[in-house]
Amino acid sequence: MRLGTLLILSLVACSGSGNGNTDETTDSGDDGVTFDDFINTTVSPTGTHDCFSPGSDWNTQTVDSTLVADYPFGGIVADFEEDEPVADANVEIWLGDAVDGAADITATSGSDGTLNIDLPSCQAMTYRVTTTDGNTKDTYEAHQIYDVPSGGTHNDSLNSVSRVTYQLIPGLLGVTIDEDKGVIAGTAFDCNGSEIEGAQVVVKDSSGNIPESLVVNYFVDSFPNRDQLHTSADGLWVAANVPEGELTVELYTYNGTDYDLIGATVVPSLADSINISNIYEGYGNGVKFPDSCLQTN
Repeated sequence: MRLGTLLILSLVACSGSGNGNTDETTDSGDDGVTFDDFINTTVSPTGTHDCFSPGSDWNTQTVDSTLVADYPFGGIVADFEEDEPVADANVEIWLGDAVDGAADITATSGSDGTLNIDLPSCQAMTYRVTTTDGNTKDTYEAHQIYDVPSGGTHNDSLNSVSRVTYQLIPGLLGVTIDEDKGVIAGTAFDCNGSEIEGAQVVVKDSSGNIPESLVVNYFVDSFPNRDQLHTSADGLWVAANVPEGELTVELYTYNGTDYDLIGATVVPSLADSINISNIYEGYGNGVKFPDSCLQTN
């Protein structure tokens, strides 16, 4: 799902700010940061939350394997800032939904940004967009899933973030970018697929620790706001200065007395790159198939 220009423009701007809280009262991470530094709102979440009971097992889905089939890709590689086609962009796609070994599909966009490839429906995948001229920031999107296209062609834009865009806001604000770390961004969705207002996220490494370098920020009207302590109506969140590795981003809401873990996504963080992955309520890995991809009995 395409996030929007203002989100990408703000990713690194947010990396210079904190999450607005310094209270440290509960579980400590390996470097002294705590859960309460990130999960502390007393705002009730908006949205529909009847598809999952906090504390229970994550929801599961069974895909109808007969619907997994290749269709032509009719979209383009597009630049976030200008929303213009990106020519000669290198696209790598991992059909196993993990950046592991050689990509299953590789292609280079034409002068009009188009790609001459086929992509499967009802199958999770991860893609990366780069350019050989170095003008594009490495851009990854995890858990991308296409429905069976009604017109026989997948129509979408693969995200590409220019290095100029990435550096624009940090330069204006005088913040420091740690190029040894990555940025993870996404949207929090409720049971109906609507954005959740009033949720917070925290990132944990494979050992369950919160990285000391972690910075989390939220948005108002799709624009970064350093004083916003939880997701607003747009559901957008961003975690910056995230160490490399396979990270889990957990989504929490306040139930009036305590905090409920209602969703999570597992996403690789790669140095000097932007990594996009959304969180869906009731699912613990960021993978949610469209209902039309599922077995009906």
